[in-house]
Formats: sequence, structure tokens, C-alpha cells
Amino acid sequence: PGKLYFSDKEINQAEIVFKQAKKYWYEKNAEKYEGIIFFESSATRSHRAKFENKYNNLDWGYENWKKLINNISSKFLIIQSSHENTKILDNTFISNKLGFRESCALMSKCDLYIGSHGGFSHVAAALKKKAVVYFGGWVSPDILGYQTHHNIYFNNTSSPCGSVGINCDHCKKAREFIKPDIFEEKILSYF
Repeated sequence: PGKLYFSDKEINQAEIVFKQAKKYWYEKNAEKYEGIIFFESSATRSHRAKFENKYNNLDWGYENWKKLINNISSKFLIIQSSHENTKILDNTFISNKLGFRESCALMSKCDLYIGSHGGFSHVAAALKKKAVVYFGGWVSPDILGYQTHHNIYFNNTSSPCGSVGINCDHCKKAREFIKPDIFEEKILSYF
């Protein structure tokens, strides 16, 4: 993994959002959280139509993320990164109006990253953050993952498929096979 260095402005913006997230938690909860999670469910999508199915194949799916977040939100302060295409989930603090670098600075203050493989999983590695990363069956974590992370992979004879131009039945099976409790177990193992 690489390294990231932040400007004072990036650090200050992240600190403001971090304080707002803590305030959000304590307004809803009497008890202290067990940890702070930086969460990104969806990658920024290319506007090129030929890649749309690729993103569908890489995605764990809104309902899976929703179940996971609902299962863990009573124990963890969850800060959800957002961009124009983000599907916002309940029980998360939304870190809107932050650019990518400011979001990375915000992640540096969190205990754990959870989300799909992509830019933020690489950021987590560069920041030496614990992470639970969804790979599905599209690409192997042996190729793009980090040994310091829990990489959730659908390992079967068709994996990795790398399907770009079609909505892949194999990737759909991966989404159905990998249940939220698998993620939850890996998350809890860090705390």
C-alpha cells in the first residue's frame, strides 16, 4: 500500500465532520459506541454505458448493506461516505459535502473501513486501517486485496469472473451467498 498525506485544510474539514458524527451518535444513544466505522457501499460509477454492468457485478446490493448496517448500528458509529449516486442508509451519519481527499482524512480518524473493493479499500490499506471488504466473485483478493484486511470473496469454480458487459449470474450468486452475518462476524472480530 501507498501512503497518504493530508493538508491542514483537509484535516480540519475532516475533524469538523468527525465531531458532527460524534454529536449525532450521542443525540441518539445513551451508551458509548464500540468503534467508529467508515462505510462506503458504492463506487463512483463511470458514465460510460459499457461499464454499467461491471458496477452491478461488483456491488453487494442495497438490501445486503441495509441488513448489515441495521445489525451493527446499535454498537458502532457508522459514517457513510456519500457522492451523487450514493444510496443513503438509515442508521448512518452522512459525510456529505466532502471531496475524496477530505473523506480519506475522515477515514484516518475512524477505527475500521467496511465497503466494496475500490478506491476506499486501497485508502484503508494506505492508512493502515482495519477493513472488511466485499469482493464478491468478480475479482480475487489475491490480486487486489490486502492480507491485513478481511476480504469477503465468493470462491467457486467460476471465480473470479471479471464480467464487464453483462449482468453476471455468477456475481448474483455471490451476492446471495455472502450473508450480512459473515460481514458482522468479521467486523466484530476487530473489536
